[in-house]
Amino acid sequence: MFQCIDGGKINGKLVKNEFVFVTLVTSQKEYDEHLKSLLDNGFKSENCSFVFFNNQDGNNHDPFKSFNHILNHIYANYVIFVHQDTRFIFDNFEQLQNKLDELSKLDPNWAVAGNAGGSYDLQKKFIRITDPANKNLKTSSLPHKVNTLDENFLILKKESLVAFSNDLSGFHFYGTDLCQQAELRGYNCYAIDFHLEHLSSGNKDYRYYQARNRFIEKYQSKLATRFLRMTTGRICLSGSSLFSKLFNNKHILFLLRKSSIYKFISKS
Repeated sequence: MFQCIDGGKINGKLVKNEFVFVTLVTSQKEYDEHLKSLLDNGFKSENCSFVFFNNQDGNNHDPFKSFNHILNHIYANYVIFVHQDTRFIFDNFEQLQNKLDELSKLDPNWAVAGNAGGSYDLQKKFIRITDPANKNLKTSSLPHKVNTLDENFLILKKESLVAFSNDLSGFHFYGTDLCQQAELRGYNCYAIDFHLEHLSSGNKDYRYYQARNRFIEKYQSKLATRFLRMTTGRICLSGSSLFSKLFNNKHILFLLRKSSIYKFISKS
């Protein structure tokens, strides 16, 4: 079995390898089975390192905070945030390498990849998985550009320097957050054709809806229309193309400034 590193006790040591797997662990038995499936399918210590955060005595390690912390101590090509209840029993290490090489040829500007995600089209999902609800599911041609990814299997290209939000917490929506942070930095995200088994189909309890509300509130604030005074001039930033065009017209911007109406429009 692999030598695993306790992420909560990293103490400044660098974790160096081609791939670094990072997992929150609530069950040692599940984690051991997860590691065995990796070992059996070509994921060796020569090219992979394994970091865990011990949550067996409670949810002491939050993914947003813990994963950002460990990113500061990883020197790797790829960091894979993966659930303990995933089993690598279909595709192997060489296939994962090939999929990522193909993705880099298709789009060198990718930063995050996974096996299940969605886009700004509310009718479509892009999934390659086996789970309790689906056997050998492949919903479309892959790889496919996405704007969200499920947390069961997230691959981060380390050189992108993309990370999770510092002002969110909880155990949901960190995959979607990572994709949104990548987009804000000018990168793309993809669902890829890498097949694994996930032993859970997810659980939407009250904590999911609390995290959903926090996520919406955070991005609502960050994407709200705002007016900026720089040393060189004034501009309006808005997620609305109409507002952006209208409020950046120099004559309208002048009237808004002089009348102070902009204060009722802008993010406070």
